[in-house]
Amino acid sequence: MFEKEPKFKEKEAEKKPEEEKGMEEEIEEKKEIEKGFNQAELEKTQKEEKEKIERTQEELEETFKKIEKEKSEEKKSEGKEKNLETIKEVMGERVPETLKDLMGDDSEEAWKERESKDATDVCISLAGVASEKSREWLDKHKETLKLWWGISRGLMGDDSEEAWKIRDHLKFDSKVNRIRGGVWARIQKSIGLHKSERFFRLKEAFNTGLGKKLGGLYLPGDVIRSTTGLDSEKSWELRKELEDVTPAEVLMSLAGSDSKKAWEIRKKYEGDKKLRWAYEKSLIEVES
Repeated sequence: MFEKEPKFKEKEAEKKPEEEKGMEEEIEEKKEIEKGFNQAELEKTQKEEKEKIERTQEELEETFKKIEKEKSEEKKSEGKEKNLETIKEVMGERVPETLKDLMGDDSEEAWKERESKDATDVCISLAGVASEKSREWLDKHKETLKLWWGISRGLMGDDSEEAWKIRDHLKFDSKVNRIRGGVWARIQKSIGLHKSERFFRLKEAFNTGLGKKLGGLYLPGDVIRSTTGLDSEKSWELRKELEDVTPAEVLMSLAGSDSKKAWEIRKKYEGDKKLRWAYEKSLIEVES
């Protein structure tokens, strides 16, 4: 009877390793589940952190862009103000202060004030404005010969495509296929008046006085004056094209410019005593 007990224990002993093996497999399975769960949590956390970093980077980039835009606008505004002061100074004493006060002003009040001015004065007052409205006004009157002198002043500081179309019209007469005022410019050069300060002052006085009614005296140098404040390729091409007959106006158009090209032209004429007056005007608003 007692001999059967060892057999029972022997069977129990045989079962135990199988149960332990089952438990171990269960434990391992749980570990794998936990490992998978932890890995999923880790990946989720990493993904969230990555997205957070990306959002932060995007926010920083937007902030930097905003700062750069503000700096650019501020610099542009400062440049426009400096350019306007250059234009006012280079226009000279022949321009009344009332007109200088309107220069660069595109407000409704300024346009209302222009309504009481004659057309030439309106043109002059548009110098430094460079707006769509000012370009439309100048373009509308570009066929009026007596306004060409004034329109050239009104284009100062405007480097837009529309402004260049007006300049092209003022520079070249397609009907006779030649530069406007080119014949007079060559005569002027042949007798040395293309460098004369006295001739320049007389011409300015005539065009702002009696010349307003008589049609004024328009020469290639006038369209060069319209490039004052510009540093674009088109402006340099125009200066180069007409420099031979308009060296004084080319120099004056460099006012406010500290570029390499501007100094190359200044260097060419710095020793010319006849053009000293124009050379000095080229240095207006130039620090170096």
